[in-house]
Amino acid sequence: MSANFARGLLGAALALLPIPALAQENPLDLGVLKDRDIKVVQKLLYPKEGRNEFGVQLGWMPFDSYTSTPVGGLNYVRHFTEEWGLEVAANGGYSLKNFTYKQLESDAYGIQPDAYAHLADIAIDAQWSPIYAKLNWRGKKVIHHDVYLLGGGAFAIEKAMMPDGSTTFSPGGTVGAGMRFFLNKESVLRVQIRDDLLVQNRVKTADSQANFLKQNVILSVGYARMPKKDK
Repeated sequence: MSANFARGLLGAALALLPIPALAQENPLDLGVLKDRDIKVVQKLLYPKEGRNEFGVQLGWMPFDSYTSTPVGGLNYVRHFTEEWGLEVAANGGYSLKNFTYKQLESDAYGIQPDAYAHLADIAIDAQWSPIYAKLNWRGKKVIHHDVYLLGGGAFAIEKAMMPDGSTTFSPGGTVGAGMRFFLNKESVLRVQIRDDLLVQNRVKTADSQANFLKQNVILSVGYARMPKKDK
């Protein structure tokens, strides 16, 4: 038996050993980088840290008992880190009578609903963005987006739709959630739901309620610019 033939038999025998399976069950540590240390698979393509976000938004308040209110406004977000930011948002609105309101004030019922028209609101909230993800759209386009939660304080101005027409100023808190879709390096599309929980002092025609709890839910879509941060 020649030396080359012997070496060939030895190589074939080694190839049959279950070395690959063993390597999969016990990942190797290469140098100072350990297998358990690999947590990020790709560099962040659309970073937010240290940047300002200036936006406009259009929305609707569809869940009031007696009114349906379109709103529009402006918002500003300062992103301190990739996860945390501080937002100031302001809206103006115009309340419309919904079906229930019109039915109650009709000749069949003759009731004046206890409703307040939304005029304006402002909110200051902290935003927490724990999720940054990519969405594959029909195998043709990758859409980068983040998901955020918000919480803070809110203040609303509303006017009674009853004959007295009194105006009320309502403080409260706000909570919500949204998604930010990155259109390019400096533009984003935002979709958001925000719930303002307000304490309202209602001075009605017949009686009054000093601490009426009012809930304003705003569904909105917005466009924002995020200029590149100064180097």
